[in-house]
Amino acid sequence: MQTIEIPRRTWAQRLNEFTAVHEGWLVSVDIVGPEAGRQREVWHLPLLGISADRADHEPIIEVSVARSATEHLTHVIRDVVHIFVEQTDTGADAALQIASADGTKTVVRLRTAALPETVDGIA
Repeated sequence: MQTIEIPRRTWAQRLNEFTAVHEGWLVSVDIVGPEAGRQREVWHLPLLGISADRADHEPIIEVSVARSATEHLTHVIRDVVHIFVEQTDTGADAALQIASADGTKTVVRLRTAALPETVDGIA
């Protein structure tokens, strides 16, 4: 397993690419904080998208998942300072780690780490 930092100037582009490749894949979202420990927010729900935005010069990342065909959940991460992608030894994405200035880390983990070309179009 290797962890690679995504440079800030490419956050929007790389997150759009991640979404294009992994939209519909099952993800779990865990929040890890210095005080609260690890808390699971999402367990194996289809990924709708991950996007980067700026509100009042504050870097914000939004992670959206589907709860049902008509309902979705969006987790907002504020004051982002680093984004890392975890990859398997074969180069398949396994997770994103999004770090905030307050020491909180949001981990978006794919249920299955696989190279997209091996999935054969099945999300």
